[in-house]
Amino acid sequence: MCSRTVIIGMDEPYVQGILQRAFGKYSPLIKVQSADDNANDLSDLLMHWREYETIDWTSVHRSSTIFSNAYCFRKGLIRKAQMAFNIKMYTAKHPTSILCTHVPETWIFELDDVEYLDEALMECFEVEQGMQANTGVSDSRLRQQFILKPSLTARGAGIYVFDTRERLQELLENEFASDDEDDDGDDDGDDDGDDDSGGLAQGQAVSQIREWVIQRYINRPLLLPAHQNRKFHIRVYVLAFGDLSIYVYRHMLALFAPRPYAEATNLDDQTAHLTNTCLQTHSSTFVESSAVSLFWSLDLPKPKLDRIFDQICQILGETFAAVSSESTSFQTWANCMEQFGFDFLVDEECNAMLLEANAYPDFKQTGEELKFVVEGFMEASVAMAAKEFLLKDCVTEDIEKSADNACRDLVEVFTHKNKRQW
Repeated sequence: MCSRTVIIGMDEPYVQGILQRAFGKYSPLIKVQSADDNANDLSDLLMHWREYETIDWTSVHRSSTIFSNAYCFRKGLIRKAQMAFNIKMYTAKHPTSILCTHVPETWIFELDDVEYLDEALMECFEVEQGMQANTGVSDSRLRQQFILKPSLTARGAGIYVFDTRERLQELLENEFASDDEDDDGDDDGDDDGDDDSGGLAQGQAVSQIREWVIQRYINRPLLLPAHQNRKFHIRVYVLAFGDLSIYVYRHMLALFAPRPYAEATNLDDQTAHLTNTCLQTHSSTFVESSAVSLFWSLDLPKPKLDRIFDQICQILGETFAAVSSESTSFQTWANCMEQFGFDFLVDEECNAMLLEANAYPDFKQTGEELKFVVEGFMEASVAMAAKEFLLKDCVTEDIEKSADNACRDLVEVFTHKNKRQW
């Protein structure tokens, strides 16, 4: 009997438990060992399923028989500025791509000091022109609004909406002032966060990141009366496998802001503008069932839901076509796979708009009531790994049938072998 060992080491117990149960379905062919356990004989080790920083990249790189749950190089996807650059390069070569119309207009914004704001805005002069055009325009629906996002952060950190030069400068001054306070108590200032982990380095402040993206703000989002006209975004779980196939997990989530949108009249009201669940969970008024819903249960006609899903699949297929063509910032290895969380906003015309990609998505924000969505995605990911890699040389008809059943809700949208897309 073939026997394989998988080491699981995830910081979040919510994810660790789901993974252990998913792999347990393939026992005794696959043995699960926690990263916290004392390693004994690891001669049959076949896979690391760990936090990015703790993966043994040397063994993964040198051996085609060691599998990993992450790609080593994927800045071109998970860093907002680099993904924007890669998409810009791709759409220049493919002017009919869906990415030309389903990604908000995005500018890379670099600034070392607020004193040089004029020079920085010269690199994204359309933003400056848009703010100037707002003079005398009182209707919020007619004003040009923008959203500022640090290139590297996740979970809603450091995100602001603005529509005037004065507000942008105020936001940046506050960020840089916060940075000065952090520096006063920082004895170790040599970490520039330039890794591929997808988030800030330990203890690193948002304001220490000097690279942002500015996106044209979608101030006419789709609002649903059944959800009190609150803004929402769609969280899509995506599995990237080997070199390279992309699968969209059909069971998507809708994450809602806590307060009604009210036409964006108050740009300071993040409870109306930001839909990140992680920003709400510490509130005494947080209600999980109100914050997270199933996409396919939204109060929309089935044809509209199907149209949005089809758009998302096509957008994701071309997004991976774009980033995988830039090997300096996105490299795929045959013995790697990775789960990503993509965020989409739907405008009032029911057009899906790609916002960002997240490595190691915050699965816990799904909550307990819809935990079966995460469990299903994990089971599908583990089944794909078992069938295509871990047990490939000893797969039985029963194992293959079980794995195929677990993967039934994975929709292939891109494969690198023949550039086939959705």
